[in-house]
Amino acid sequence: MRRGLMVMLWMLGASAWAQAPGRFTKQGDELVAHVRERFYDAKKAAAWAARHQGYGAAAKSEEDFARLTHAALAELQASHTAYYPRDSLGHVGLSSIFRWALKLKQVEYVSMGVDVAERPEGTFVRHVFAGGPAEKAGLLRGDRLVSVEGKPFHPVHSLRQRAGKPTRVTVERVKGQPPLTVTVTPRRIDPRAEWLEAQEKSSRILERGGKRVAYQHLYSCAGREHQDALAEYILYRAERADALVVDLRDGWGGCSPEFLNLFNPRLPVLTSVDRNGKQVVTTGSWLKPVVLLVNGGSRSGKELVAFAMKQRSMATLVGERTAGAVLAGTPLRLSNGDLLYLAVMDGSIDGARLEGVGVSVDVEVPDALPYAAGKDPQREKALEVAAAARPADAPAEGLK
Repeated sequence: MRRGLMVMLWMLGASAWAQAPGRFTKQGDELVAHVRERFYDAKKAAAWAARHQGYGAAAKSEEDFARLTHAALAELQASHTAYYPRDSLGHVGLSSIFRWALKLKQVEYVSMGVDVAERPEGTFVRHVFAGGPAEKAGLLRGDRLVSVEGKPFHPVHSLRQRAGKPTRVTVERVKGQPPLTVTVTPRRIDPRAEWLEAQEKSSRILERGGKRVAYQHLYSCAGREHQDALAEYILYRAERADALVVDLRDGWGGCSPEFLNLFNPRLPVLTSVDRNGKQVVTTGSWLKPVVLLVNGGSRSGKELVAFAMKQRSMATLVGERTAGAVLAGTPLRLSNGDLLYLAVMDGSIDGARLEGVGVSVDVEVPDALPYAAGKDPQREKALEVAAAARPADAPAEGLK
């Protein structure tokens, strides 16, 4: 009886503590201090910090704190400025990209191999990673994720204990029709390894209009390995293709200016001759038509590449205007393990400031994600445009 009473009193006390207004004060003030001291616009940071000092005291739960924090940071109107709780996909991705800066030995999560998008109707599969568990199970772009093992879908919680276990995933493929269930076996993997595998396995050469069009999707461009994988594909495995589509939609940015050298016609052309007189010509860049596929999820370094290649007439842009999110950000770990991604530097490219503006496309194609049943009109249009593109003028003598 006494033990039961003590347990009840402890539970009531724990509940009261969890709902106490001051629980998140320290966490909120820590975040405010980071903004005040590191945000790229010092004047705006000071005014924002003065308004929001102590805002965490109003939170009564982690969800409440997250909501208040997202709303507060939105007032800064800056890209690369976001709050990622520990149980979010953004936290996992950012931790993987900045593993060394955050001094993490390893970063892994349990994944079924999809990228998802939130829409008013629910959570939809946006990209099925090539070679991943979801592709093998038959999940399609446009599927609405309903539940995992009978419980409402959450991109992190739903899979945390399911690595290596056949898992029932219920999806709505056709709006208003009964949902269907597929069996996926999630795996534990480093996100960067997953993104690179998906990039390499997305490589295709597709026939369109009598032309051979090479295709590769760079979900992430954060790290030299992604640029190297694209170079290996287009220079050594797709050299017989007539045109190229590089899909830069969604995911993470990170492309460096060196990316443009893959398409630089001024790089030297080497000719080797063996003892029988056979010549082997080696080019260090792709000199045939290029289409960049972009959308409102193409951010950061991907936008810089898209802008530079469009300005230099090196590529045709298909899809939708890019995000206009090009400030330089850094991750800051809060004392409870959550991450604040904060814009710490402004910048421009060729004198143009793209923040809040983005890069316009040459051929506009609206997104059509919910209940797409695997169809991708933006990708199809990009392939069509690439196939119809005329080769650039032949390079000058000595560069052919």
